[in-house]
Amino acid sequence: MIGASLLLALLQGPQPAQEAPPVPRLVVLICVDQLRENQLDRLSPVLTGGLHRLLEEGQRFRGARLGYLITETGPGHVTLGSGCLPDKSGVLANQWRVRGNKDLVYCVGGPADRLGVGGSYEASGRDATNLRRPALGEILGQRWPNSKVIAISGKDRGAIGLGGRTADACLWWDKGGRGWVTSTAFGESLPPWAAAASRGWVHQAAGWTWNVSFDAKAPPPGTQADQRPGEVPLPGGDGTLPWSLPQPADRGDSAERAKLAGRVYAVPLLDALALQLGREALQAEDLGLDGSPDLLCLALSSCDSVGHRFGPKSREVTDLLLRLDRDLGVMFDLLDRRLGADSWIACLSADHGVLDLPEQRLEENLPGLRVSKGELGRLRGVLRDHLKETLKSSCKLTIVGHAVWMNADDVRAAGGDLVQVRRQLAELVREHAPWADLVFTNEELTANGAAGILGLAQASYQESTAPDLLIHTQPGTLLGLSGGTSHGSAHEYDRSVPLIFMGTPFTPGEHTRSAGPEDAVPTLLRALGWTTQEIEAFGFDGQSLLP
Repeated sequence: MIGASLLLALLQGPQPAQEAPPVPRLVVLICVDQLRENQLDRLSPVLTGGLHRLLEEGQRFRGARLGYLITETGPGHVTLGSGCLPDKSGVLANQWRVRGNKDLVYCVGGPADRLGVGGSYEASGRDATNLRRPALGEILGQRWPNSKVIAISGKDRGAIGLGGRTADACLWWDKGGRGWVTSTAFGESLPPWAAAASRGWVHQAAGWTWNVSFDAKAPPPGTQADQRPGEVPLPGGDGTLPWSLPQPADRGDSAERAKLAGRVYAVPLLDALALQLGREALQAEDLGLDGSPDLLCLALSSCDSVGHRFGPKSREVTDLLLRLDRDLGVMFDLLDRRLGADSWIACLSADHGVLDLPEQRLEENLPGLRVSKGELGRLRGVLRDHLKETLKSSCKLTIVGHAVWMNADDVRAAGGDLVQVRRQLAELVREHAPWADLVFTNEELTANGAAGILGLAQASYQESTAPDLLIHTQPGTLLGLSGGTSHGSAHEYDRSVPLIFMGTPFTPGEHTRSAGPEDAVPTLLRALGWTTQEIEAFGFDGQSLLP
């Protein structure tokens, strides 16, 4: 006997196939440099613009963490833009050593000339030579050859890190006074809209004053007092706001323009100019208005430049993030008007977190310590003396950041066993550096499959780039900085970043599953219609967070 539902289907005849959901016409990939995840929680009661909208309408993966140890700008942007961790992407740090090579490798250094509004101005400049993996825009171009990719940042490593090897326009701020620049790797000249901005920025910046935009008597939650111990004031300032940019006597003078541009880089105006340029690109390039999805990458750098001076809970960083919230709101409203709210998607993350000022941590009864350059010099002396005593020969040894480097040829020429010498030096570091948490040897760093902090360290090195020793500091410790703060460790405060997706097909709400910025590209590809099997074929370190 035929069932009722089957009989009804036979009577109705063939049904049209269910249409696939429309593909978003624009992806907006946003990286806020040095935005620790808990900053959004701290400021959520006073956010009203784009950050508020991301928190309210976005699918947030709370607890996202970086999956490697060298938490710096270069690898952070490349991981977000490529879906791969540093040991696979090729970008291991902002700069790194290759054993046997005296010169440091800059993460986005390369042979392409730098290019400003007046043409090429410096050879051996900036490009994506070191990026071994395709970024999101390059993958989009494989399916949609007409897709446009525009990347804008205050930093070259931010723009190139997100935009990748094949961006149509890749632009960053020039502290030498040229405004927005690029390199010949991305075109023979600046796009007209970028050239216009490069000609006009001085008029916007000259005399610009940074005033606090919130009620100073009732600051947002968690905002600290001005002029705290450990802060580094802006040039000519006393550590308080207001603070003004100079007013050049001759706006055409290259030295005065360079001075002004360098100070623009240090204040929130840089992000405002970057987002303004993003709006110009959106309209001039007709992003999202044809059948091929486009990509707009916005790597916003001011939180990092200000945060290094004042710390994440300062009035300056608080004000900067409120300004960013409003400016992102303007951008999102423009996208809604031009494309429709259902026609674009966004992803927000960060390249790394940051340590609170050690002095502030001590006030909060948390570990906080500054290790002076003199202390690092004394440790270097201890290690050098040991080499001289045991090998009966002078061997070159340097400490660069958290890494100890020896000249392996010197050790071998003196009859030393590299493995044994490294172990001995590691023991000396543990004995003479109480601020050291863990010390890893080259042999440990170049192995595979470790868990915990060693596993994070292994994801930051390749065999040719691993130092003889890596010193991982105790929580709250800064090396060689007498003021300000920084990042670069595997501690929670450095690895904690936001990860939020907004737009169709993302469901508003919070998730606590394990996630990281390497999941952004696979997830965005899934939202654009790639199948799970197609995504897995790319060999990402991340995975799609959509089913």
